Amino acid sequence: MRSGTVGDSGDLSKYHHAIGTLTLDGELKGFLACVVGHIVFPSRAPWPWFVVVWSDGSKERAFEDYGPEWLTVRELDAGRFEYHGPSRRTEKRFLWWRVVVTEPGRPSTFDFAWLPIEQAQERWKALGLVDPDF
Repeated sequence: MRSGTVGDSGDLSKYHHAIGTLTLDGELKGFLACVVGHIVFPSRAPWPWFVVVWSDGSKERAFEDYGPEWLTVRELDAGRFEYHGPSRRTEKRFLWWRVVVTEPGRPSTFDFAWLPIEQAQERWKALGLVDPDF
């Protein structure tokens, strides 16, 4: 189990290259992966980025969290994650343009649990995650 609550030091190093499970009613729906970079200005503060990878292997767009509120970090530390179900991408036409539209799935509150480090490393590779995904 990982702990990484942001205290006065702003340490989120335990979140770097970490992965947790997203379950709904006891059923595994996907994974939440995280990397931690640093904001350079105004100070070198931690800057976590997250990607949801669904059980079918599809990935959502990356999103970030900011201090001092750390809304996503606080949710994860509480063992839950409010997000939407898998997005659906459709192509629409407007005049002669084709536009890809992303429609998020149904809002849900997932149960969240970090994977142990060894399992996280294996899952990272199995999901084909690379830092540019974030």
